[in-house]
Amino acid sequence: MAKLTGLFQRGSVYYIRVVLPIKHPLRTIYKSGKVITSIGELKRKEAEIIGMIKRAEILGRSSMQTPPIAHKTNINHIYLRDVYRRWKESKPRSRDSINACGRALKLFEEFTNNPPIIDLTRIQGDSFRSWLQDPLRKTTNKTAKDRLTWIKSLLKYAHIELELIPKSPWEKLDIATKTTHRRRPWSEAELKILFSQNIFTEYDLPKDKKSGGDAAYWIPLLGIYTGARLSEIAQLTIDDIEITPNMASISISDGGEGQHIKTMAGIRRIPIHTELIRLGFLEYVRDTINAKHLSLWPLLPKRKEKVGGYFSNWFGEYRRTLDVNKDLDFHCFRHLVRSQLAKNNTPEPTIDALLGHQASGSIGAKIYTHRSLEDLNKAIQQIRYASLCMSKIYTPKNL
Repeated sequence: MAKLTGLFQRGSVYYIRVVLPIKHPLRTIYKSGKVITSIGELKRKEAEIIGMIKRAEILGRSSMQTPPIAHKTNINHIYLRDVYRRWKESKPRSRDSINACGRALKLFEEFTNNPPIIDLTRIQGDSFRSWLQDPLRKTTNKTAKDRLTWIKSLLKYAHIELELIPKSPWEKLDIATKTTHRRRPWSEAELKILFSQNIFTEYDLPKDKKSGGDAAYWIPLLGIYTGARLSEIAQLTIDDIEITPNMASISISDGGEGQHIKTMAGIRRIPIHTELIRLGFLEYVRDTINAKHLSLWPLLPKRKEKVGGYFSNWFGEYRRTLDVNKDLDFHCFRHLVRSQLAKNNTPEPTIDALLGHQASGSIGAKIYTHRSLEDLNKAIQQIRYASLCMSKIYTPKNL
């Protein structure tokens, strides 16, 4: 494949720069005659393919196909809400993100009286920052920071992606926040308390529908033996479980309907720990397949676009009934697994590969360093919890 003209990289993200023909309709918006758009964190070959598609889409636009913002030929009449509309349409975004950004935009319009984006000043940004933190608004610093960040994101989008403004006037304006509590791993004693409850000793599944039936037993166990995020475990389907004579593994991806990942680094395969197999997880998988279910958790309800949202609520309520630290949550299992792997001298890149974190180091290290499933399996199998001595209580439904 010939080198794609205009493809370049900033950090780990690829971009495509397209020079517009002189009479192209998009020149009414892109005064520089160039369109620069993000492709994402991809491998070089993938970026070249997607870049070619993006290039063709941009050059193939007619005046009728131009996005709504392109009809505003005068930059003095382009407002942040125009940018917001284009931002929403630029790629799939969650309903929560769209609503959160929209709420921040309304506050921006209320405070600034909504000037054209070309007229925005840094002084306005500083004043808006102070207004968000006004005690009379009864808003936490974290909420104020989130709202300021959404506006800064739109301004950055207007600058980098749309080239509507020469620079983002509010860049590096920030609101300092303090972490209310720092997550830590569950201790061995706390694990023992959790897994000594009837759910895990008698398979006494809770009646609360938010718990998802069998999910109440298996999801916490998957949490402590994979380190996967709750949303990643909750969205699993039977097709995500691969069983071979040598190894069983779980696929985390965004390939299925309704599946999402936090970042591209989240796409991975995690070997299944032998303790999960001993407790009957693969038997549960086979039972789910035999029942002709697609989801691995057919009884787990979904809350809008948040896979695992209801389970998170249930687990939080359930945890509060136990004699453990009130700050512990499901996400602390990820800290637990990382600590276990680090204690066993697992290389950092292997830990990142298992937990779905972006690898540190040079661009070359991020792109070209891969861990074999066998290496990942060796690391996973070293996880041990001295406080847990669980009996196999799952009974296959089709003996």
